[in-house]
Amino acid sequence: MPFKDILAFKPWSLKSMTLRNRIVMAPMTRRKAAEDGIATDEIRQYYERRAQGEVGLIISEGTGIDGVHSFDTATVPRFETPEQHAAWKRVVDSVHEAGGAFAPQLWHCGRLASNPIGPCDDQLSDRPDGTPRPKIRGMNSDDFKQVLNAYISAATASIEMGCDALEIHGAHGYLLDSFLSPSNNTREDEYGGSLENRMRFPLEVVRAVREAVGPDFPVIYRFSQWKVDDYKELKFQNSSELSQWVLALRDAGVDILHVSTRDANDVAFEDEDPKKTLAGWSRDLSLLPVIAVGKVSVTLPMDKAYGEVKDTVADPWPKLKLLEDEEADLIAVGRALIANPNWVQTVRDGHWQDLTSFDKSLLADLH
Repeated sequence: MPFKDILAFKPWSLKSMTLRNRIVMAPMTRRKAAEDGIATDEIRQYYERRAQGEVGLIISEGTGIDGVHSFDTATVPRFETPEQHAAWKRVVDSVHEAGGAFAPQLWHCGRLASNPIGPCDDQLSDRPDGTPRPKIRGMNSDDFKQVLNAYISAATASIEMGCDALEIHGAHGYLLDSFLSPSNNTREDEYGGSLENRMRFPLEVVRAVREAVGPDFPVIYRFSQWKVDDYKELKFQNSSELSQWVLALRDAGVDILHVSTRDANDVAFEDEDPKKTLAGWSRDLSLLPVIAVGKVSVTLPMDKAYGEVKDTVADPWPKLKLLEDEEADLIAVGRALIANPNWVQTVRDGHWQDLTSFDKSLLADLH
């Protein structure tokens, strides 16, 4: 079957958002903003090129929601001040002019930030270069209010600048994800202990964002089993625990689940189903649309992609087939889109073998 005839390249709609195809640009941290958190014109051109390459939905790199605790380096673009919003508005307009849709990813690094906060007092191990990391401070009631207000402000700005959706980053060990993690969250109040309590703050954020944007604006929530400092962590040991989580997200106001895996085809709970992926489980349990992501047309897992071993181009069909098999509704492409702004056109036209392989040297600049 020619790729141009498969679901991946057919239009898709939800609420107020219509996409020309089902390919999503995955959020990828680039740290190329000015040190005041303003997205530069190079950043605008970077996203514009992917929109001109016919990506359906572009999800931005993580954008810090405040200037206090949310970012890990000063050159992470932020989504807080009028000047920062104006810069992102130029990005949104450029993406729209090229026929694409745009969603900012609202990001709080939490325990991994340069000025870290998290569920509990903690101390991470030294950085790879031997320099110590700052001590993590456990959040108090004022912190909870400040973070909620920052999410509300960023969500409101998303509407005002004409975005098509927004994504809440709740994955990979950052603030919201760390509340879910039993190893990071040892609180003994209503925000710690049982899974129900550990879900409480992420769900408060979702409800606050939903109220800020109203009923018709799509809200995406990204979550994962793993975190950047522990690739083997499993927050959900079985489908019953996963069900509790995805149903709670749905009831709080999430429209789309972005299920972040290191390989989108990995089996989630092998003893329950020898084939079903985490995206497939999430879709079936929640009855929500799902974005699947992980190793689309690349061969190396993310933790190996920045070493000395060179990546090679892989056939994208096993990932795109997740749409045909009703395990996902959208497919997010990450590293391959850094290497190939025209990925959609190249794959759709049947020439995936002509794709450029990802190389870490491509991260030096915004191409």
